[in-house]
Amino acid sequence: MGDYPLGLGPMLQFELERLKHKDVRQRRMAVRRLFEIDDPTALAAFIELLDDDDDWFVGKAIDAIRRWVDSGHRKVVVTLSVRSEVRLRHLAAELAPRVGAEALPILSTLCSDAEQSVRREAWKSRLKVDAGTIPVAIENEDHMIRKMATAHSGDNEILEKMLLDENPRVRETALDQMMLLGYSPPHLDQLLDGPLRNKAAKLRLPVLIASGETSAIATLCQNPDASMRKILAKNLENIDWMSWSDVVDAARESEDPLLLPRLLRSRREPDADTIRHDLLLNGRPASRARILEHLHGRPLPESIADLLPSLAEDSDPLIAQSANSLIADSRALETDA
Repeated sequence: MGDYPLGLGPMLQFELERLKHKDVRQRRMAVRRLFEIDDPTALAAFIELLDDDDDWFVGKAIDAIRRWVDSGHRKVVVTLSVRSEVRLRHLAAELAPRVGAEALPILSTLCSDAEQSVRREAWKSRLKVDAGTIPVAIENEDHMIRKMATAHSGDNEILEKMLLDENPRVRETALDQMMLLGYSPPHLDQLLDGPLRNKAAKLRLPVLIASGETSAIATLCQNPDASMRKILAKNLENIDWMSWSDVVDAARESEDPLLLPRLLRSRREPDADTIRHDLLLNGRPASRARILEHLHGRPLPESIADLLPSLAEDSDPLIAQSANSLIADSRALETDA
């Protein structure tokens, strides 16, 4: 029999012995049975398989190590960390957090590994074990390591610094962290005209609104995409933005013809009806059609009701159809009343 601990169950003992069988089919069956038994005691036998000539067995050994290594297996992680095979050093970096703070010396070495994938995995684990290493990681030349460090940081100063990083992924991660923390520094205004403008706007709009910085809000209204339109509408929903002439003008002249109708959708003030009336007379077809669509199911102000007969004969068939539908809808409401 093999050199295995005393007291093993007979089934486990049998499969461990069969793992050394000359017939490869018997050995493969033993591997499968040992996984079914799922006893960490078999770990030592699988570690021996790391040097097997058959890569199938090596792969199964890696699976077993990944399954059974825990806080009491620091020596296993150390052994893996000095192996020549990249995948085994990578495995050591992956499993190191399981042994807690005792993994730090191992990870310190792996963070300087010659293989990039190992370094990245080591830094990923090191950041889990020791958040105090973030200031070092954000200075790393590898943008993925800086990105991971930024994702672990809750320090406002660090996040502001990483917002200026040369890599866009790092900058976006810093912004994501700020969103999680609800931190909205003025530095974000620099992002309102770039690829991260939507995320920056989510953070900055409440501040801009509260401080009355309408020029910045007007700028966001100039060429919003559908996502920005939704962000603007949500933040301005209960705000008296119709008194901000620059915002109203920007929404009127916006490259997005659906922005102003969306901002007006839930508003019932006389000022809102005045803007709707003007849009129905002078707006772009998409704006006019959307305004008519939003008016269904509500009482119409006299100024707009008076426009409907002429709109029902508009040269644009979509507007004419919407106007006729709204006339019928308005009559139905009057009947119900």
